[in-house]
Amino acid sequence: MESISSQTEAFADALAEVLTAIRKEKGVSQTDLAARSGLTQPHIGYIEQGKRRPTIDSLKRIALALGTSATDLVQQAEARAGHHQ
Repeated sequence: MESISSQTEAFADALAEVLTAIRKEKGVSQTDLAARSGLTQPHIGYIEQGKRRPTIDSLKRIALALGTSATDLVQQAEARAGHHQ
């Protein structure tokens, strides 16, 4: 059985991939996403690189800025993380 920490790591990596994919699909730069979400561009970059994990507040801000919900982002990341196991 996979450990909780490895499952959490897989989810965090998947969430970073999902955020990046949706942002690019919508044609939004990291700078634009930062401005729309009230976060900084470096912070967005660190989240997308998996160097930082977003707080619930940050995730909600990013989701709203991308025209989706935090729930949808989490569900997509869960599905993607499941494929990596």
